[in-house]
Amino acid sequence: MRLMNLAYALVLFGLIFLFITPRVALGESPVVVQADEVMAKIKLGLPTEYDHVIIQGNLTSERLGLTAKEILRIPFEVEMLPSDEPMAANSSIVIKNSIIDGRVDFNNTIFHKQVSFENTFFVENASFRYSTFEGDVSFAHSMFNKTGSFSGSQFNGKADFLQAYFNGPAFFIGSQFNSMANFYLAQFCQVASLRGALFKGSASFVESQFCDYAEFAYSQFAADANFGDTYFADAANFIGSQFGRTEFNRTQFIKEASFEGAHFTGPVRFLQPFFNKTVDYVSAQFDKDAYFDRAQFAAPAFFAKSKFNDMAEFVECNFTAGASFQQSSFLIDATFNNTKFIGPADFNSGYFLGFADFGGSQFGDGADFSNSSFGGPADFSRSNIGGIFNLRDAQFDKNVYFESSRVNAIDLSKTRYEWLFLHWNSINRLEFDEAAYKMLINNYKRLQWQQDSNDCSSSYIGAIQTESANGPSWIINAVGSIFSGANSGDKSYANQSRK
Repeated sequence: MRLMNLAYALVLFGLIFLFITPRVALGESPVVVQADEVMAKIKLGLPTEYDHVIIQGNLTSERLGLTAKEILRIPFEVEMLPSDEPMAANSSIVIKNSIIDGRVDFNNTIFHKQVSFENTFFVENASFRYSTFEGDVSFAHSMFNKTGSFSGSQFNGKADFLQAYFNGPAFFIGSQFNSMANFYLAQFCQVASLRGALFKGSASFVESQFCDYAEFAYSQFAADANFGDTYFADAANFIGSQFGRTEFNRTQFIKEASFEGAHFTGPVRFLQPFFNKTVDYVSAQFDKDAYFDRAQFAAPAFFAKSKFNDMAEFVECNFTAGASFQQSSFLIDATFNNTKFIGPADFNSGYFLGFADFGGSQFGDGADFSNSSFGGPADFSRSNIGGIFNLRDAQFDKNVYFESSRVNAIDLSKTRYEWLFLHWNSINRLEFDEAAYKMLINNYKRLQWQQDSNDCSSSYIGAIQTESANGPSWIINAVGSIFSGANSGDKSYANQSRK
């Protein structure tokens, strides 16, 4: 709060200094213009241009329903009847390096020409709700001291809010941007709501700052959307939003962030973002390449039921407090190279149609791939797996690799695979299941990994002894004889097959 107040003071001082200093040097006082004069020019369709002035009074569109003479009448005695019809502003409006000391109310107004309020300080509320800007509009470097509202407005030309400063709440609810929208370096000190906004052209929020709740729920970005280096100090809500080509590179989310049900129709890049609190991508859909390389998740990350229709890449990510990809679908390749899952990793009932690459990853608290399906090769080579690696009821249609991996415990109950490249000495413990043991021993025999087969068989006998500690000893002896005979038979088969 102290930093915000300091920034506010600096901006206000800068605006005043900007237009006062030249006149002070010349021994002049700042020029004061009455709001009625400005409105009369707009009514007459005359170019309305002011630089380094103080506009005193309210600028309100309702006065456009009067004649210029009536607007200038002093004292103001003309009664204005309410109207639902939009007001028309036929003049170009260029006000820069100025202060508007009064309320600005251009609700339900059609601006047929250029509108520019560059480097202007709005002392009171500024409202342009349900208005239409036919030409380009600029609020670059301007400051909204109180509420700034553009809800329901339509921008048919370029909309420039470069380095705009919203000290109060900012509302763009349901606004429509038909061309480029530029919020580069904009700062929102209080709630900023762009709920349901439509961006038909490119939208840039690069290096913008949201100091309070930021709402983009159900907004649509039809073209490029760039949130690179954006800072969200409070919760960020993108629930149900639709994106084209999107970038959130190096974006910081200090509080909760939600992309639940979001639909990314173009390529998306979350390169080196930082999620300090819970992030939610539940039921999100990614139609093109999705990159989350070097993403930092300091709190639980939820991707449950998300759908990746193209490449999905989570290279060198850190999931500190758990990651859920339960029932998620990866229809092309899924890459999690060198990623750290410090908390539990949940891929239960996941669907991997292409190559699933977890090479070099770390699972500090185990991983759940139970009931998952792998249509392509699965690579867990060079991985370090703590806790229990649960593959119960998982199905692998292609090879499964665990080369040079360390596995604390693994559950292969009802796991279906053709070739499993996992050395027995890489496993600290295999969860007991007779069918799983037998299948793994048979897998080693087919790979001609004789030592692994013998060691697994010995462990199996030991596990049976433990499980059947109170059972008759002849069962144990019979099992041992069976495996001794089976190993001899396999040696003969292998020798004959080489001939």
